Amino acid sequence: MDHAFPPRDWQPTKPPEPGEEDISSSLPNLISLLNHQTKCIYTKPYQPRHWHERAKTLTTLRYPELAVADAQKAIILCRSALDRLSEDANPWRLGHAAGFWMRSGGSSDADDNDDLVATRDDQLQQRLANLQSEAFELQIRNLYYFPNYLEGRVRSRLYPWMKTEHRGRSDEMIRRINREFAGSSRGRGKEIMACNGVSVDEGAPFCVLQRHAFGKGTRDGQDDSDVLGVFAARDIPKDTPILVDPSETWGCIGPGSKRRSSGNPHDGRGCTDPIHPNLPSEDTSQDLRWIRERTGSAAADVLLRCRFLIRSIQDQTPHPLSHPLIARLTPTYRKEKISLFSLDHDIIVPNECLQQFGIDVFANPAYDTWVLFTLAARIENNSWSDPVHKCVSPLFSLFNHSCEPNVDWTIGKDHTTLWVRSSRDVVRGEQLFV
Repeated sequence: MDHAFPPRDWQPTKPPEPGEEDISSSLPNLISLLNHQTKCIYTKPYQPRHWHERAKTLTTLRYPELAVADAQKAIILCRSALDRLSEDANPWRLGHAAGFWMRSGGSSDADDNDDLVATRDDQLQQRLANLQSEAFELQIRNLYYFPNYLEGRVRSRLYPWMKTEHRGRSDEMIRRINREFAGSSRGRGKEIMACNGVSVDEGAPFCVLQRHAFGKGTRDGQDDSDVLGVFAARDIPKDTPILVDPSETWGCIGPGSKRRSSGNPHDGRGCTDPIHPNLPSEDTSQDLRWIRERTGSAAADVLLRCRFLIRSIQDQTPHPLSHPLIARLTPTYRKEKISLFSLDHDIIVPNECLQQFGIDVFANPAYDTWVLFTLAARIENNSWSDPVHKCVSPLFSLFNHSCEPNVDWTIGKDHTTLWVRSSRDVVRGEQLFV
């Protein structure tokens, strides 16, 4: 959000409502204001006023999910300052526009305005309380189902400020994925021989990822070079196991839970593994069971998103959308589909998870809220689920869908590995569909 984008690229996520004001003539000024407010946040990320002001601009630009998240950060910062005031009898000084706090007698900031400085605790508390109340009112305005639920409505869209390198798959990414396809064939010659009596070269891949999956040209005005497809790298007899695809990005709903959600229409008891949703390699500081307990039937969805964020942190990727497990995924933006977003499940819990793993969600713009919703859109388009688990398989997610598929897939006993087989004879160069 810190750089300008053409007004024609503006795609609001808020579903249209009757009588809404036409803001097209104001877009250039609103975009400039959004850029300025974002840079102010970069400079002073702990000033609640900056988050509140950007939340108001995002509301006008009709990004309710982002406005709610910015307002939440303003509320948290106000609450933190109010808590400090209640614990400490020493007077505090209120900086310009309720932006920062310092002990009375501290050095003055260049942005201070003496007319706006309050030295009495009750004045400071009132300013903070007012700002907190304004931020909460802004949240309510963007939560469509308030007061019954802390949820809003949103249409998944490409955020116009997303950088070019995060929009498509690079040639290096495609080469990396093809190395992964080649690696998935190693050590499985006996298994393939047992299935169809055909010997294969050790390590020779069955699959190769290619651009222009449906031909070169343009589609809906867009270049098809980023439309990828998985193709047969050799002739493949029927019932040949062509891919075993394990994943570390998964979530489960936990023991004793019962799940029924739009993400998984099945109904069943929760995971009975006592260590889940944790991995054996993780220590107690990385315990994620609080997410399962907090989010209930939505736990698998929330945990899956958090798993991707954790991988990005652990691998020290500068930006999560650059992580190879995320960069390979692409969303499908359906123009008319309206989804719900939850203040707790989609905003608060992922941010608390990021903080658990050492990310400053106020000062680190790589994990801003629009990144979280971009990740959610990519997961939605590439995940699979059973009654207990939800998972994204890094190679299987690259297969395109067809009403006449030529491969079948089954879920392994660990609930996180997919086994893919050819469902008929496939000739070399033919695209593989699920």
